Amino acid sequence: MPQHQDFRQYFATQPGLIHLNNAGLSPINRPAEEIVHHWVQRYRLEGMFCNDAYLEAVDAARQELADFLDADSGSIAYFPCTSGAISQVAFELGLKPEDEVLMWDQEYGSNLYPWQEACHRSGARLVLAKSGPDLATPSQTLLNLISSKTRVIAISWVQFQSGAVTDLEPLVARAKQQNIWTVVDGIQGIGVREFSFRKSGLDVLVGGSHKWMTAPVGVGYLCIRGERARQLRPHSIGASTYGTCDDPTDLSCVPKQDALRFESGSKQVLEIVALGASARMIHSLTPEAIGRRSLALAQSLVDGLGTLGYQVAHSNGPKQATPIVNFVPGPTSALKDLDAITHALQKNKISYARRGSGIRLSPHAHNCEEDIEEALRVLGGLSRRRL
Repeated sequence: MPQHQDFRQYFATQPGLIHLNNAGLSPINRPAEEIVHHWVQRYRLEGMFCNDAYLEAVDAARQELADFLDADSGSIAYFPCTSGAISQVAFELGLKPEDEVLMWDQEYGSNLYPWQEACHRSGARLVLAKSGPDLATPSQTLLNLISSKTRVIAISWVQFQSGAVTDLEPLVARAKQQNIWTVVDGIQGIGVREFSFRKSGLDVLVGGSHKWMTAPVGVGYLCIRGERARQLRPHSIGASTYGTCDDPTDLSCVPKQDALRFESGSKQVLEIVALGASARMIHSLTPEAIGRRSLALAQSLVDGLGTLGYQVAHSNGPKQATPIVNFVPGPTSALKDLDAITHALQKNKISYARRGSGIRLSPHAHNCEEDIEEALRVLGGLSRRRL
C-alpha cells in the first residue's frame, strides 16, 4: 500500500467537507484523538492517582517530538502557542539600541509582532527584507542586508501566504561567522518537508501542533541549542522553572539549565500528548513521503487552476516546493473576483484562506484526487457533484 494511503487511513472527517486549508487548520488524526480520549478518561476516573503517569506521558511526548525533529529532548520547551515560544526568545535576548533584527516583509503576525515589540522596547531596529516577485524569499536578499549590527535573523522557513521557502543553509553559515542568532518559525514546513534540527545548525526552531502536524490546536514548542538556552532568561517564572511542583520553596534556587527552564508550570497535557502521537505517526511514515504526496496534489491543483484561467503565484519557480497554493482570478477565469471565489468555496463546503491579494488552498496527504477535482469544478463555475 502506498504510504499516502497509510496516512489517509488515520483520518475520518465529516462527509461532505473538503479540507483544503491544512496550512491553517488540518483535521486531527486518529492517534491524536485516541490519546486525548485516553487521558480525559484517566483524569475522570483517577484524578491525582494518575499524576505521575501523566508527567511521564508528557516526557514521552517530548521525546517523540525530539526524535521527529532530530533533536535532544532537553532542547524542547512547550508553550500555549508558537508566538509564546517566539516571545521567549524575542523579549529575553537582551536586544540593545544598536542591534538589528532581520525579517521578511511578509512574515505572519505571530512571528512579526513579538519582534516588532521587542525592538520597540529595546530601541533595536527592525529591518524588513523586501520579497521578490510572487513573494519569493531568496536567501541572498537577506545576506545582502546583514551588517555588523545584525543580532538576529528571525524568519519563517515557509511563508504562510505564498508557500515561499527560504534556503536556510547559507544564512546559518553566515550567522555563525558573526555570532548572529538564527530563529526560524517552521510551522508551515514541519510535517511536510524533511527537517533535522541537528543538521540545520539553527539556534532556535519554533512550531506548533496544528496545520501540517494534524494535532489539536493549543501547543507551541521551542527547540533550542543548549548553549543558547543558557543565554536566555526565562520569560515566565514558576515552580517548574527551577524544579517540580512538589519541591520545597528555596530562595536560592537556580533555573534549570536546558530548555525546560522556559516551562514555568502546569502543562497543557492533552495537546502535548496528542502532538507526540502525531509526531510519532508522521515520523514513521516520513515527512518526505507525506510531502511528496501533498506536493503532487498541489501540483494538480496548480495545473487545473492554470487551465481555468487563474493566475498562480510561483514564488519557488514553476514546480511546487510546498503544498501552499495562492491564486487570483484571471481574465478568462469563471469567477472574476475574490468575493465570488470565497462565496463559491463556502457554499460548496471547501475550506480555504484569504491571504494577501489572493486565495490560499493547501492540500495535505490525507486529501485525495477527488478533493482537487471538486475544488476545480467549483472554481470553474460549476457546483460540486453530490456523491
